[in-house]
Amino acid sequence: MLLTETPTKLSKGGATPVDRVQSLANSLREEFGTPFVFFDAATGGTIGGAGECNIRIHPAQVAEVLADGKARAYEQAAGRYLLAVPIFESGQPALIAGGELEGLAPTGTPEAERERGRLERWLQAAADRQRQADQLTDYRRDAENPSSNGATWEAILTLDHLVRRLRIHKEPAKNQQRILEGAFRLLRVQSLVWVPQQADAPILVQGDPLLAPPECRALAACMSQHPDYRPLEPLICNDLPAAGLAHRFPQLNNALAFVLTDQGPVGWVIALNKKAAAGRSGAKPLDGPAAPAFRKSDAAMLTPFVALLELHSRGSARYQDLKELLVGLTRSLTAALDAKDSYTYGHSERVARIAVELGRELGLLGDELSDIYLAGLLHDVGKIGIRDSVLGKVEPLTAEEFEHIKQHVTIGYAILSDLRPIRNLLPGVLYHHEHWDGKGYPDGLAGEAIPLLARILAVADAYDAMSTNRPYRDALPCRKVEEILTKGAGTQWDKRVIEAFQRCRHRIHTIRQRGVGDSLQMAIDGALRIDKSSLHDKIGETSGRE
Repeated sequence: MLLTETPTKLSKGGATPVDRVQSLANSLREEFGTPFVFFDAATGGTIGGAGECNIRIHPAQVAEVLADGKARAYEQAAGRYLLAVPIFESGQPALIAGGELEGLAPTGTPEAERERGRLERWLQAAADRQRQADQLTDYRRDAENPSSNGATWEAILTLDHLVRRLRIHKEPAKNQQRILEGAFRLLRVQSLVWVPQQADAPILVQGDPLLAPPECRALAACMSQHPDYRPLEPLICNDLPAAGLAHRFPQLNNALAFVLTDQGPVGWVIALNKKAAAGRSGAKPLDGPAAPAFRKSDAAMLTPFVALLELHSRGSARYQDLKELLVGLTRSLTAALDAKDSYTYGHSERVARIAVELGRELGLLGDELSDIYLAGLLHDVGKIGIRDSVLGKVEPLTAEEFEHIKQHVTIGYAILSDLRPIRNLLPGVLYHHEHWDGKGYPDGLAGEAIPLLARILAVADAYDAMSTNRPYRDALPCRKVEEILTKGAGTQWDKRVIEAFQRCRHRIHTIRQRGVGDSLQMAIDGALRIDKSSLHDKIGETSGRE
């Protein structure tokens, strides 16, 4: 198949259309391992691609992809999938890339449907990258144009600053607020509003609060029913009376709206009341000239900020998926340890919750407390590799047995070391048996050389070990446990952590009396709290050998 010159398509950055299409074809083939051809989004005609590929996309499938700009994977005969990826030019789908890929799951099974869903997410990620590259090319082209004004440079610098500050895993509402702030500084509008699709998510406003939250949601619903609404295009509504909205929102002159999507609507960004160049109030005058109107240049200025919000939303959703995976992994590992040694049942979660109280008392917040909680759950996971005869032994351990049980910290480190998302927890797993005076294990670290996470876990671990029944001794009274900890401050344990223990010991005693029941998901989300869940009734006050 020959590539054809199409002057109106994909001629950016000095590259010819043929070069651009060939580059896209090579990129898609490299990622998915199959050749692609391209179809004109307007006519459905073939543009070009790999010569050995003979792909056909039905017009109805083209229309479906263009309707929402989402990539699709269609099940074909003989367990194959037809791949359809929208390619954007200046913010609009210009081409459809088509390819075929052989599936792994049997056709018509639930496994095949899950496989198709995973494939569509993969295709969408590739489409998103191309769309972002297209937007960046547009901005670079405008920036290099001598006729461009300073607003373009200011937008680029603002976006660069926002991207550098965004943290997908922390405080989504604050990230969204920062993006709105950046856009509002560049737009001449009275108000800029973010209206999330989730009913319980907060509505964010920059500028004047022209509408109450319920009114913002009502306006977004009206925008979705506007006759000019298109999912992938900005909606400019300068004539509110014609749209039947003037009586419902009399404080508004006009609106510029974008819908954000990710496998469905995510929310709306709506700019309200365009301001005149002189900066006069956006309130609608009773007499005099009409209010300033929104133009396509306003939509172009807002577009990259909307794209950044959409990217942040998708990233946050994927991060949530990762957190849920981490929840399952952590529960599985601690359950495996509990199944191996009934004496350790519940020990890890109690240590985690005690460590969080110590962390709070030391002034730690947010993600640091989440890290402490997860490290507490996983600190003894290496005992999976310790012999049962040693873990459950009633008599004193021999020197060889003690050396063997000391290996649980390095075994735990080895088990978790390849899990990149939790690498920051490894110091707690490896070093929670180090002593302040350097006489601990595995490396004989001393003082401040021991990570703070490990020093906190050491105190929490020791408290729970001494205050619970063991196969070789009964639980010690609370007063005796406190005496031992106080005596060991500055030798076995960090004095500062012991002082924190003394200040919050009543909360820690409560944890010990109530048993386990904290919500792991809330811990990972950074909102730790005691939760009277069903686990409270199922898990008893038992523990294992240190």
